[in-house]
Amino acid sequence: MKRIKLTALLSIIIVLNSCSNDDDHKLPKGDYEKGYFITNEGPFQNGSGTITFIGDDGVKSQNIYKTVNNEDLGNIVSSMTLTDESAYVIVNNSNKIVVTNRYTMKSITVIEGDNIKLPKYMAVNKDTGYVSNWGDPYNSEDDFIAIIDLNTNTISGKIPVGEGPENLKIVDNKLFVTLEGGFGQNNQVVVINTNNNTVEANLTIGDVPNSIVSDGNGNVWVLCQGNPSYATTETRGSIYKIKVSDLGITNFDFDAITDHPTSLVVDANELYYNLNGKVYAFDVKSSNLPTESIVGLDGYYYAMKTNNGELYATDAKDYASEGELKIFDLASNTLVETVTTGIIPGDIVFQ
Repeated sequence: MKRIKLTALLSIIIVLNSCSNDDDHKLPKGDYEKGYFITNEGPFQNGSGTITFIGDDGVKSQNIYKTVNNEDLGNIVSSMTLTDESAYVIVNNSNKIVVTNRYTMKSITVIEGDNIKLPKYMAVNKDTGYVSNWGDPYNSEDDFIAIIDLNTNTISGKIPVGEGPENLKIVDNKLFVTLEGGFGQNNQVVVINTNNNTVEANLTIGDVPNSIVSDGNGNVWVLCQGNPSYATTETRGSIYKIKVSDLGITNFDFDAITDHPTSLVVDANELYYNLNGKVYAFDVKSSNLPTESIVGLDGYYYAMKTNNGELYATDAKDYASEGELKIFDLASNTLVETVTTGIIPGDIVFQ
């Protein structure tokens, strides 16, 4: 009897040890499990956009979607959004959303049709996706947010909004949509209640709101570029703070009428933006915009993101050949790495 009990005990130990080893040595989910992505718009109105992948091991892979699927993504890859298992690639001029496995890049399906028209960006709340769509760019009354059932990858509805919906941010079951204006200019943020998918408010802010972030303290921040010099009336840029709880607004205006900032991002309690070839930092508790730029981060960047104390900034170069991604350490404000990308690198997507 003792020998039987001892044998049983040894068997349990072996099984538990085996399970522990299995946990420590899980099989990889795919070639693109560990690292980050760069979406490249590609040539305007011809050719195809691409995706670049940078592995944690430093290996760089170009045009990974075509490598895996032996087909092009389509014209103007605007952005990419990740869910637990999938990647949703927004292909603007081709009027579609390409859905892939996020770890293998193997195509799953394509969402397209009349409910997807010049899509731009996507935000996710649980099992629902929200995609900004311009509709007909010459019709100011047909712009909308497409609602996507992520379980079936089908369109479940549309929410009409004003002209030129662009960037999206979800905080506390509220979807904030910047209305940049499409081919023109706009000055609105639409607030949508994601519990019932109805418009809760239309907020008037500065002209041409081009980027939006949240600070983790119950505030949403919107960077407004201002009307450009070729507009009927040029206007200065501004930054708006929106309190999520009551939608109260505080604004910070730039000094010069020619100041047109872009690419607002956040890292901890610091906001960063690009202006006239320089990068500025703005503490979320500050009452005044900074007057001095950050030495060492200069550049006319096409897009910026932050991750783990680093600033990722893309350079589109001549907009016709390979671009670059520059990575800066925000603690020392020094260049860490330069990465070659595809044509017009835009969105940077972290796992």
